Amino acid sequence: MSAFKDISPYLSREFQFSELEIARIRYVIISFISETSKLAILFTVFSLMNRRDELLAAIVVLLSIRNFTGGIHLSHYLSCLLFTFSFLLGAVALAELCFPPLWIQILCLTAGIFIIGIIGPVSSDRRPAPSRKKGNVFRIIACTVVLIYILLLLNVKYFPFRNILFWVSILQILQLVAAKLIKLKKERKQYHEKIHKNIPV
Repeated sequence: MSAFKDISPYLSREFQFSELEIARIRYVIISFISETSKLAILFTVFSLMNRRDELLAAIVVLLSIRNFTGGIHLSHYLSCLLFTFSFLLGAVALAELCFPPLWIQILCLTAGIFIIGIIGPVSSDRRPAPSRKKGNVFRIIACTVVLIYILLLLNVKYFPFRNILFWVSILQILQLVAAKLIKLKKERKQYHEKIHKNIPV
């Protein structure tokens, strides 16, 4: 984003933006470009596989949960793109190949609500963690979303992408568990390093 660096002095001079405000603007611009380009690539690849509609359905379900629970965050563009592609491709493949009975789907999603309520949300290390109040709000929203999906499965027997809804929800919940374990491992490592630094030689 060298172009943005070139206009940073202009933003500071003409609009009196602070360095923090400029950094926030830069983050928003970079995030927008990054996410838009990834969506374009995913859309192109899934269109070539004739799975464009499945991709769109999977993205809608994923965002409805992930936006409020967080998950695994990767720092590099390519690794993030590959992870997202693998996640969505896995969800679409499972939706086409594996059809658990309704009672198993309901049981798994109900367990997912409890998991989200206990460990969600898991934020990125590059962003400040939400306050306790905001975290509680995110948990309630995410649990409500999954509950709505359960009610849909129970009451609407035939609707498009029913199985995608289930598998994306389950994979996102599993991703949340993995993200929590990774974060706990990092925190434990940082704690031990801090202790060792304070031990006199």
